[in-house]
Amino acid sequence: MAILKKAPRKMWRFLDYFNKCIKKNQNQIFLYSNLGFRDNVRAVYDYLVENGYNKKFKIVCSLNDYKRYRHCAPCNVKFVGNFTGLFKFFRSKFCFYCFGKYPVKPSDMQAVINLWHGMPIKRIGNMEQGNEKTDYNYFSYLLCTSEFFREIMKESFNCSDEQIFICGQPRTDIMLNNLSGSSENNALSPLMNADGRKLMLWLPTFRTDYENETELMSDEIFIKLDKLCEKYGWSIMIKLHPLSKAENISINKYKFIKIFKQEILDKNNINLYSILKESECLITDYSSVYFDYLLLDRPIGFTVHDMNSYSQDRGFVFENPGEYMPGEKIITGMDLLEFAESVFSGKDRYKKERERLCRLFNKYSDGENCRRIIEKAGIKK
Repeated sequence: MAILKKAPRKMWRFLDYFNKCIKKNQNQIFLYSNLGFRDNVRAVYDYLVENGYNKKFKIVCSLNDYKRYRHCAPCNVKFVGNFTGLFKFFRSKFCFYCFGKYPVKPSDMQAVINLWHGMPIKRIGNMEQGNEKTDYNYFSYLLCTSEFFREIMKESFNCSDEQIFICGQPRTDIMLNNLSGSSENNALSPLMNADGRKLMLWLPTFRTDYENETELMSDEIFIKLDKLCEKYGWSIMIKLHPLSKAENISINKYKFIKIFKQEILDKNNINLYSILKESECLITDYSSVYFDYLLLDRPIGFTVHDMNSYSQDRGFVFENPGEYMPGEKIITGMDLLEFAESVFSGKDRYKKERERLCRLFNKYSDGENCRRIIEKAGIKK
């Protein structure tokens, strides 16, 4: 697929016409990801299988890591690589993606839904400097969690009002319900060796340079943080971003602080949103995950030590992003220790602000988002 990404758009235009001419299989559902079988695409897949849609429909999952799943595919489900997946896409009536996509315009005979992977706080798509004229509109519908984000998503993907579909993130259904993702929590205990301790989850967003991030993760600070965990009966799990190159961060050096890469979770079949459900507190920065976490109404800390440089480099969709972060702002190692001790001792100053922003960011909180997505696509058993 790397070759396809490098091909200029004009070389792909003939595939738009080809896709419009190919007859679609009305009973074929296609899911695509080029960054692992997870997030919104995985949530939709789990919902389809758990509710027996594969009895009527053929489900094709086109993945970069398809070999991990093809040996245990359920009835009427097929896992293929992303090159083969292109030909399956042409024949599919219903298509979903959230990481990557084929730069092929949907046929009028298709329902192609861009689930994306979270509402933006940092600039994405056409809002990013240098990408203003890039075409990102390869879908029939684009998921948007509330009216608040409508104009932001329209500008980011250069799409129309009619293409915006207001719905919660499918991945949050795992967090709000007892779906298959939640049943995987048993794998977390031996991984963390938590012994019934409360869990603080730390999810750094993607950075090309982790130098500033590792200042917060210094050995001196972590030794003190580890002692706080021991004192109050907590543990901390740090899950690095899948694209992280933070090779210098010590992994599993501390007793109550554990650091994992995405592949460890994949290997143990642990869904991130099942961990979010079990956690009592979140630390993050400019990641869209905190919009989802607001649905749980639990304390959030924001590591914003590089907000100025990040604003100049990547940029934010809000003029004053700090006003949309309902939690303590962590800049120094001492801020991190103070935030942790505050949460560990039961203090919570931002509950009302979380509730206000949750209503602004999330229209739905009922755990029925997968159902809404399937209905919008027009899939009926």
